[in-house]
Amino acid sequence: MGHLAALPEQTWASPQEGEFAGQIYQVQRLSYDQRILVRLAPSRLRVAVHLPLDEEVSVGDKLSFIGTISQPQQAPNPGVFCYRSYLRRLGVYGVCYPQAYEVEIVTRLAPLEWMREKLRNNVITHVKDPGLVLALVLGQRDQLGNERQDAWRRLGISHLLAISGMHVGFVALGLGLLVKYLPIRPLTRLVLLQGALLFYVVVAGSGASAWRALLISLLGGYGAFLGQRQDSLHLWATVGWLLLLVKPSLAFDPGFNLSFAASGGILLWSPSLRLKRWQRKGLVSYAVNSLLISTAAQLSLAPFLYAYFGEIALLGPLATLIFLPCVMALMIGGFLAALGLGPLGIGSMIDAAMNFVGALERLLLPFARQLPLGSWTLSEIYLWWLAFIYAGWRLRQPRLTQPRRTWHQLAILAAVVVFILSLPPVARRPLEVTAVNVGQGDCYLITTPSGKHILLDGGGDSPYWQALGRNVGEERLVPYLNHRQVSRVDYVVLSHPHEDHLFGLLAVLEHFEVGMVIDTGHEHTSPTYERYLELINEKGIDYHVTRAGDRLYLGDGVSITVLYPERLRPNLPSAYNNNSLLLRLQYGGVRMLFTGDLENAVLYDLTNDPRYDLRAEWLKVPHHGSRGSLLEQFYQAVNPSWAVISAGPNRFGHPHREVTDFLDKNGIDWRVTEEGPQIFQIWWGLWGRFIR
Repeated sequence: MGHLAALPEQTWASPQEGEFAGQIYQVQRLSYDQRILVRLAPSRLRVAVHLPLDEEVSVGDKLSFIGTISQPQQAPNPGVFCYRSYLRRLGVYGVCYPQAYEVEIVTRLAPLEWMREKLRNNVITHVKDPGLVLALVLGQRDQLGNERQDAWRRLGISHLLAISGMHVGFVALGLGLLVKYLPIRPLTRLVLLQGALLFYVVVAGSGASAWRALLISLLGGYGAFLGQRQDSLHLWATVGWLLLLVKPSLAFDPGFNLSFAASGGILLWSPSLRLKRWQRKGLVSYAVNSLLISTAAQLSLAPFLYAYFGEIALLGPLATLIFLPCVMALMIGGFLAALGLGPLGIGSMIDAAMNFVGALERLLLPFARQLPLGSWTLSEIYLWWLAFIYAGWRLRQPRLTQPRRTWHQLAILAAVVVFILSLPPVARRPLEVTAVNVGQGDCYLITTPSGKHILLDGGGDSPYWQALGRNVGEERLVPYLNHRQVSRVDYVVLSHPHEDHLFGLLAVLEHFEVGMVIDTGHEHTSPTYERYLELINEKGIDYHVTRAGDRLYLGDGVSITVLYPERLRPNLPSAYNNNSLLLRLQYGGVRMLFTGDLENAVLYDLTNDPRYDLRAEWLKVPHHGSRGSLLEQFYQAVNPSWAVISAGPNRFGHPHREVTDFLDKNGIDWRVTEEGPQIFQIWWGLWGRFIR
């Protein structure tokens, strides 16, 4: 057996090859294979093993396999699905595609797994469409269709699907009513209730939100039993720190952050939202209070929703209010069905409730609207969010300050925030140049302070990989642009028509509104180039062939100047590379030089021609860091402080060691896109910095 380290995060830092064995505790069928989660023996570490779809495996079976366990693949860019982060949220830190394996069928499951399977089968047997019920009751989404998940996301009610404080609260309420009349002591009743809640959370395989609710119930319940009044926010903070101490990686878990932000916002603002006129009993009072609480939760989540999803569902508070009774009914029915009471008519009741949920979805979806980040930045969202949190804290503390003084201070704070956010974009936002990770290829996204977007090249795949279905534009570039809230690309610039610069642009031209396409007019015979011209014509995009001396003014004092070529020179060696566009971006006193795939022959001519002023603080290293583009005179003429190399896994050896050693020797701060997107910011045209 492979020898395993103690910490799961560090165990697979370097791949470990060997023979391993363990017990299967989860099976999920994917499009091309099935992911088998295995608890290894004797270490108890968890590993994701990928097996063929036709292999019959079940929870509880034993799996022996030979192969290499390594860390899961990390997302190349934000916005792209990250397998490593996904598995880490499940407590899995290693993945294996085995060379050989053997499954030992175990007819008798472990008690916990047997219970989960029994509850699951009870629901599936007696409910026609069990996907939503399984998600709400047992936290299992494998039968919940993508269409329904997308619908609930658009409506802003995806949080109702997660096993959270609401679910634990419903279970606690039901169990509390059952144990209330038992002839036992109060302490025994409390222990019985908390034990039952613990059992439910463990069986449901719940995440941080359910554990938060359980621990708050535990601490609050025992505090009340001892006669000690505890502040809800103190309990919330205590539980948060306890969970982070036990599992620090939760700080980067979206579920943890969303759960704690929403619950914290509700606890923070609820005292201030209890308006006297709405404290009377009745349907209107319930609706108003629910909307206020839901709105407070939504505002508390705003920066996290924008960071993770790039949008907020405007219908969220109202849809939550409408769907909550249905969710309660499905949960109650689902619990009863899971406990084996389906034959008593519970299944039919659930089916009727599911039909009503479907009708509500069809009624509300036409009105679903998303609020994108738009022209705001995440920094600006966080600024007003901090003011929102501070206002909630001040308003719930009437004993500390006089109400009149509190409102006066909050008015001043609001005026300051409004003043900052009303400043011209050039005063509060930087120019950003992002070297996007597109593998072995070039792609640069330029975003001006006013929000114009310029895309220089788009990366690409060789015809071999294209034939196998790989598409870097669809898989890496488009998701990243969506993540950055790019809805329109004002200018697409193609340095030269090689596949690793052009192919990714096809997806951009297909999916985005594009203002203008700019290139050298250097024609190519490839199918990719032909499709590129077809898309420009089909979509009626302005097309401009550029030459040295052309200048593009982008506003905010930002301009791009074409330095080369003056004319196409098709007889040059490596003609496409050596006719690449050489562009200089200038913002105030900071210059950036984009070199395409220019090689030494042209770089030598440019360096020794007095007409060219090549000085720049930031340099795109020519031709992916190839030694064929390493010319010391050129670097002396440019004299950069920062540099970026666009390179990924490749058979050419880019970037070559000679290039990186040269950059280090000359004190140039350089980055490579293989490590992820490299973002460079320039503030007010005065100074720049890498932020990754």
